[in-house]
Amino acid sequence: MRFSTSARCLLSRIVASALFALLFSVAGTATAIDADSEAFFETKIRPVLVKHCYECHSGESEAIGGALWLDSATAMRDGGESGPAIRPGDADASLLISAIRYESSEMPPDAPLPAAVVDDFVRWIDAGAIDPRTKSANGSPRPAADEIDLQLGRRFWAFRPLTDFRKPLSPASEAAIGENVIDHQLDKQLSEHGIDPVGTAPAEIRLRRLAFDLTGLPPSESIQRRWAESPTEETWVQLVDELLGSRAFAQHWARHWMDVARYADSNGSDFNATFHEAWRYRDYLIDSFDSDRPLDEMIRQQVAGDLLPAATDQQRHDNIVATTFLMLGPKMLSERAKEKLTLDVVDEQIDTVGRAFLGMTLGCARCHDHKFDPIPTEDYYALAGIFKSTQTLNGESQKYVSTWNRVELPTTLEHRQALDQHRTTVAAIEGQVKEATHALQLAKDGENNGIIVDDRDATKIGDWVGSTYTKGFIGSGYVHDNNTNKGSLSIEFRKRLPAGGRYTVRFAYSSSDSRAAKIPVTLITAEGSESLIVDQRKRSDTPPWNELGTFQFSADQDAVVTIRNDGTDGYVIADAVAFLPADQAEKSDESRQAAERIAAAQKRLDELKKQLDAAKKDAPPPLPVAMAPRDFPTDKIADSPVHIRGEVNNVGDVVPRGFLQVCGPGDATIETPTGSGRVELAQWLTDPDNPLVARVLVNRIWMHLFGEGIVRTVDNFGTRGDRPSHPELLDALAIDFMRQGWQLKPLVRRIVLSQAYVRSSEFDPQADATDPENRLLWRAHRKRLSAESIRDTMVLAAGTLTPEERTAPVADKGVLVTANNAVTKAVASGIDQPVRSIYLPVIRGYLPPLMTALDAADPDLLVGKRPTTNVPGQALVLINSDDVIRWAQQTADRILQSESTWEGRLRVAYRLCLSRQPSPSDLDIAEHYVGISQSLTDDQLKHRFADFVAAIFASTEFRMLD
Repeated sequence: MRFSTSARCLLSRIVASALFALLFSVAGTATAIDADSEAFFETKIRPVLVKHCYECHSGESEAIGGALWLDSATAMRDGGESGPAIRPGDADASLLISAIRYESSEMPPDAPLPAAVVDDFVRWIDAGAIDPRTKSANGSPRPAADEIDLQLGRRFWAFRPLTDFRKPLSPASEAAIGENVIDHQLDKQLSEHGIDPVGTAPAEIRLRRLAFDLTGLPPSESIQRRWAESPTEETWVQLVDELLGSRAFAQHWARHWMDVARYADSNGSDFNATFHEAWRYRDYLIDSFDSDRPLDEMIRQQVAGDLLPAATDQQRHDNIVATTFLMLGPKMLSERAKEKLTLDVVDEQIDTVGRAFLGMTLGCARCHDHKFDPIPTEDYYALAGIFKSTQTLNGESQKYVSTWNRVELPTTLEHRQALDQHRTTVAAIEGQVKEATHALQLAKDGENNGIIVDDRDATKIGDWVGSTYTKGFIGSGYVHDNNTNKGSLSIEFRKRLPAGGRYTVRFAYSSSDSRAAKIPVTLITAEGSESLIVDQRKRSDTPPWNELGTFQFSADQDAVVTIRNDGTDGYVIADAVAFLPADQAEKSDESRQAAERIAAAQKRLDELKKQLDAAKKDAPPPLPVAMAPRDFPTDKIADSPVHIRGEVNNVGDVVPRGFLQVCGPGDATIETPTGSGRVELAQWLTDPDNPLVARVLVNRIWMHLFGEGIVRTVDNFGTRGDRPSHPELLDALAIDFMRQGWQLKPLVRRIVLSQAYVRSSEFDPQADATDPENRLLWRAHRKRLSAESIRDTMVLAAGTLTPEERTAPVADKGVLVTANNAVTKAVASGIDQPVRSIYLPVIRGYLPPLMTALDAADPDLLVGKRPTTNVPGQALVLINSDDVIRWAQQTADRILQSESTWEGRLRVAYRLCLSRQPSPSDLDIAEHYVGISQSLTDDQLKHRFADFVAAIFASTEFRMLD
């Protein structure tokens, strides 16, 4: 069922109405934030600065626009070339306001900010421009130092070795902490700040939080029932273990990793080429998380899997597919300066490895020493030598357009034998088809031209050149003398005719001005030798045949026609010679016989073509391949020079391949690289003494469960990033994580069994006054569901979600996933398919509008933490989406068919969509809206109920946890 425009407008009004607010009051209402508070800055101001301004006005900018820095409070007050950016207390006198109003200048340049955002900035400045960044060690930007002090850099918290705060404790104290290190450290800091944490969240809220955090789906009805019957610690542990062991857990957490891996099924950029094999990497991630493959092993596989030993075909398969990680970034494939393209690909790979595994921004070191972190340019090119020695691109998909390397995956001996046998069979039939085609052509030619001698049956002297360039030839082609070697080439067409008599002799060739005009031709007839001159520039009336004359031939001797290139002044062409009895046209029997020969030849050819089609359709599956890198041959593996200012042709000293010097006390150079050095890089990344990788991984996992990381800048552990709120806890968890085999599930289990995880998100004014950002976790952060979870929950509620795991989502696409032109319509997103969102195609440049509105990860970028918005526009998108309307209707139909009472129907709707029971007030308001008491037809009630479900889908409570 589709809703009318008026119905959609009605729904939009419902979303904005007080009735709707009352209906979903359980979700909580946004607390008004004073403009003179740090919370206002963090909520309204900082996100806009980061998203729209930092690219050109922060410490990570390549060039600072107008010498204006906007990444610290002091810098904003000091201003740039035009003076102070803000005047606290006077928004109208602040240059920043005139710029974002598009009065003095136009900032941001792409498009003006929404009016509501501009109003936020005005309120903030008029209220005094409270900016907590003045309290940070990062409060003012520092210019890049002339020389990087590595010894000083190693003192920064992120580069220090992991330390276990429990080691100095007595055995009794350490034992008392035990597995409770999370709550011990959090409660300790809360106590030090005089904050009492809020209580435990209600049972239904805790369960919904757990299910979505672990699986990306709401709790099943059976789990809801078990938990309602026994909301005990024992049941909680059982449910945690059940969800951790589900396939849904692996799918949900694989999607988290795909955000970091910038996963997509197409290249995007200038040439939106199809990544036909990217799905293998997606499935590798799902299978890895399902089996709880150690994360250090996954890192080694993704960096150097193709170079690692493998004991089985499955291990070899996983090793190769994992390296697709290095291939997934967008590339300017049509770049004609191939060396520049190579450096750009290497740069993208270094940046990805740096932020994904090390939490470090390495890209700016391509052109100069890192401005803020202890990473000299030499370190960048030490890594560049590794990736420049790795082949990512290989060949072209069309002229000037590069394509990527592909590697065959292991398969069975039987599969390879079947492929070999199939190739042999097809080749044999193709040979027969070729012969039958030739026979048919000869039969057709023989019908009108008597007895034909083709050039391939003639005797050639000299280097005649075969060709098929000029069409219309007899047989399979013709020959020419290439207009060279004059006087040394001849071709003799010889045939013993079946009977003596007079025959018309015809010579086949293509006429052209480039041909020779005086070609000597000699005929041996019954009456002796005849010499002629042929002009191949003269056009024939019956091409390609040209009549030489009628002559007497004997059955006792061969009829011979010889063509030479003596004294010729152009190309000499020789295709075929025909001997046609002079009375051929009067002999009907011979015409009938010729027709029979043609029919027989045609039948034979048709039969062979059918055999060929059947053989091709019966082909075994092709050899599986992965988009994966490989090391270049040994003679092409080398260290990289420094490219001064990142320019291709401006080279400096060569830098030995190696790693980041600041991450260890000694030399970071690879002494004797194995091939490219990727194996050594993979080992260095996962070395237990590397101070960054375990911290980064644990912090990402923490962020996905708590909503914020212990280090909130999850992709940046450098000096411009955030500081850890609980550094001792982060290190303790990282150490335990490594000791327990780098496995994800035990760490997730440990976190969700903590008391901190099950806290309510209830607001406490006293605690908020001390810790407004909730860095100490005195309450749970409210979290928005991911775009995938929102969509999957609607499809699940509709009763159409299947457990099917789709492979090859872009198998129907060609080299380009789109037509790649200005009139191309949006690529089909597959969003209506009844599978989990992880199995939908991810097309760069063509993400479904619904997923974009709900902050799905941008596949062009590495997204460690998705931007999270909760704005009215999302509700409007949800209400007006054809897909959402269809899912709402399907959900309503499903409920109406299963429940006979309206109260039962409303209860099921709440349980399916919100994983809770409705309150009496909820039931009253819902029944009033649906209009149960009114005189409505069954169809009207169905429509109202579908509208009600659509309103739930658009509600804040549906999109939010807690």
